[in-house]
Amino acid sequence: MLADMACGPVCARLDFIMKKMDLSKNMTDSSKGSLNKPQESRKAVYEKDCEDCKKQLDAADAACRRITFWRGIASLAALVLFSAGYSRKSTVLCALSAAALAVFLMLVRRHQKLREHQAWLDDRYCVARDYLARFGDAWKQFPLNGEAYLTEDFTEAMDLDIFGRSSLYQYICTASTCYGQDRLAHWLCCPFGHPSKTLEQMTARQDAVAELAAKPDFSMDFETAARRLRHENGTAVRQAVDDLSGTAGNAGLHDGIRTTAVWLFPGITLALLLAALTGMQDGLFWTYFSIAASIQLFSCMAGFQINQKLLAPVYRLNKAITPYTKLLPALEQESFESPYLKELQKSLLRNGTSASAAFRELSGISEAVMARKNIFAFVLYGSLFLYDYRCVERYLKWKLRYGQELKPWLEAVGKAEALISLGVLSRTRSTCTLPRIAASPSPQFCAVSLRHPLLPESKAVGNDFEFRHRTCIITGSNMSGKTTFMRSIGVNLMLAYAGGFCTARSLSVSPMELHTSMRVQDNVNEGISTFYAELLRIRRMIDASTKQVPMLALIDEIYKGTNAKDRIFAAAQTVKKLSQPHIVTILTTHDFELCDLEDSGEMDAENYYFAEKYENDRILFDYQIKKGRAVTANARYLLRMAGIL
Repeated sequence: MLADMACGPVCARLDFIMKKMDLSKNMTDSSKGSLNKPQESRKAVYEKDCEDCKKQLDAADAACRRITFWRGIASLAALVLFSAGYSRKSTVLCALSAAALAVFLMLVRRHQKLREHQAWLDDRYCVARDYLARFGDAWKQFPLNGEAYLTEDFTEAMDLDIFGRSSLYQYICTASTCYGQDRLAHWLCCPFGHPSKTLEQMTARQDAVAELAAKPDFSMDFETAARRLRHENGTAVRQAVDDLSGTAGNAGLHDGIRTTAVWLFPGITLALLLAALTGMQDGLFWTYFSIAASIQLFSCMAGFQINQKLLAPVYRLNKAITPYTKLLPALEQESFESPYLKELQKSLLRNGTSASAAFRELSGISEAVMARKNIFAFVLYGSLFLYDYRCVERYLKWKLRYGQELKPWLEAVGKAEALISLGVLSRTRSTCTLPRIAASPSPQFCAVSLRHPLLPESKAVGNDFEFRHRTCIITGSNMSGKTTFMRSIGVNLMLAYAGGFCTARSLSVSPMELHTSMRVQDNVNEGISTFYAELLRIRRMIDASTKQVPMLALIDEIYKGTNAKDRIFAAAQTVKKLSQPHIVTILTTHDFELCDLEDSGEMDAENYYFAEKYENDRILFDYQIKKGRAVTANARYLLRMAGIL
């Protein structure tokens, strides 16, 4: 059935993808040939990473305790030596006190860097631990499950477990920024209804995903650096970015009076202070200085609320700024070959200024703004420098220069996160591949050892399958694997169209719309029964078929909400309606009568089935799809197992 994977348009080879799939290039020794490693070897890499992080964290904790001890000794020594030097008027002791103070400050700085390293190690440990969780079932506890992206109109997401608990999104999403999470969700959604418009984008993303899969160290470091953004309020960040990107608040930036005042009045005040310190006019300048400082402080207090409102976006972005100062240089400095990643890098430059440089400047503004929260700093800086107004002036200048670029920069980071997420399966599954995608006027699908990506690899059974007929009718007993197989097709198609890895030995597909009718539910509030809800799903498929674009329809247990006689008649009519050259329909059913459509001559149909066998009062499934129709049923056996019979 799959003897010739290279024939036909769907099997056309994409040279640029195959070049990227030569993962032996530009890889570290530990990751070279990772796509060929068995799952246990992949797991061992992350186990070692977790172990190394724990060891380094323990060492860092010990170092912090030592630094804390010696910092206390240095501060005490500085105080004692200064007191002794001052009382004895000893220059030597005062010099030693200054040296002890210098040591103290050095230790404070060292302790700060060590704490930052500890935070990085902790984030790295969490990243490696999450990858380990994906080798079992612990990933189902990940907080990022994409439930927010579920909508009643997007039924395919519900049917195929794209979003929500125990979903594909929950498994593969490594994005920490709200922009990365949104981008991944968008790419997972966009194949539905827009395949013909995204073929070029699909292949471009594949190229980028393949390259990032060959850079596991970069990907892990990038995930680690972004990790602390996971705790940020996405809504607040988006609002702050929109405010920074807008033009509101720019009025008065070039107001001559305001700009002059911000620089002139502090200059006068400081000049008066200098004059007072030099003893000029017998203290008269102290009076002048006090008046000037009081006026400046009063001005800052009077304008506090207005300035607070202007600076609100900086407050909301405060904790998010520092991680971005690490993420952006990583993207800017890494060497990439794929056009998509090169374009991302290009988007991080504006008139010769890099996004990372702009964020470092914004970080400095943020630190200055946050100092306003300290009452002592507010009084001191406000009275001397008109500090509030200087913060506003720096912020507005930054906003005028970089505000319009801020959102595209953050979206570029989000795209990088989404690309890394689409490569997760290459790190956790030994059976995975980047599919070949080529345009075709009719739906094309050719898979070898196709598996469901959310099943544990030890339990997943691979199936070879290819579209050869317009209608595929699948029969089989309960729990034999019919629905899981159909979902395997839909989920892997979604991954392929998003640009990611799929769980198969090889996969060749063409762009096509994907429509499903699987988890159909009634709606009591609207008076819609299960049967009528399914009719609405099917009607949407039929309406979509009028667009004459390639389409795949997945229908599970067709018309199960009505009686057998009506169900068989309605199913046959529906299949005939969907039997068109540009449509492939795959349906599961317990009605063996539908298998007769294969021999009716009315349509291009073929029967498939899943079987089971019984050994020692046990029911056994092989989960292998076969040609033909099912001849067994296990409902009575399952009733006995449940204690009903």
